[in-house]
Amino acid sequence: MIIEIITSEIDFGVMEKIRNARIKAGIDQVELAQRVGVSEGYIGNLENPKIDAKVNIRMLGRIAIALEQNSYNDLLPDEVKSHDLVIKRIRLIETNSRKHVLNDDGEVPKRLDVLETTPITEDELKQMKDNKDYKYCRIIEE
Repeated sequence: MIIEIITSEIDFGVMEKIRNARIKAGIDQVELAQRVGVSEGYIGNLENPKIDAKVNIRMLGRIAIALEQNSYNDLLPDEVKSHDLVIKRIRLIETNSRKHVLNDDGEVPKRLDVLETTPITEDELKQMKDNKDYKYCRIIEE
């Protein structure tokens, strides 16, 4: 499946870092939710690129503690992003593996490929805000 999402580059990077840290810690979304003190669906929504869920700084701190991270930087993108909002075209990779287990190489299983990242222009941002039918996620190809 290929989707397009409109997201903050930072939010997208944080989402991926949280998922990777959780899997490397060997815990599932339910256990992380329990450690953090949030609903079981919150972590799933946060890690799902099709859902427009975000983590605030306070929650990032709680997640870092729950995942026993040494630094908040472990859950932040490696570099400063050049754009705020972008359209990301993503191919979702189907997997049969359990969602909290490393693959045979000891790596976090890949779940998506970013095919394209396009910055949103000021005109596009205005159109989005004016459009009542705006959708965060569009399915491009089933």
